[in-house]
Amino acid sequence: MRKTITSVAMATFLALGINPLYAGSGHSHGEHGHSHGQSKVKEAQARQIAMKQLNSYVAHGKLDKNWKNIPVKNVEQKKFHGMPEWIFIFNNPNEVNAEQKNLYIFVNQYGEMTGANFTGK
Repeated sequence: MRKTITSVAMATFLALGINPLYAGSGHSHGEHGHSHGQSKVKEAQARQIAMKQLNSYVAHGKLDKNWKNIPVKNVEQKKFHGMPEWIFIFNNPNEVNAEQKNLYIFVNQYGEMTGANFTGK
């Protein structure tokens, strides 16, 4: 029953354009500007940040426990608003909701998480 309620709530948030995973992380987009004084991170460092965030979502109940330690399935790098970001794609074959089998975590070139969702957009 809890999984059903969680799935319905997540689907509702996503349909309304509210990112439930990112909303509770304590960060706002205003905090994610970049400074030319910051050092850029390599992919391996960004991957660790994404993994830490995934496991934080599990620890705080924002993702089901079956997401814990799911490995990165794929990594892409794209530009958002002219700035390069890594997109770490996690695939959970145990997720019952087909629309939520892939979780996308976005990390900018400075190692700051900029978002997370199930759509990749």
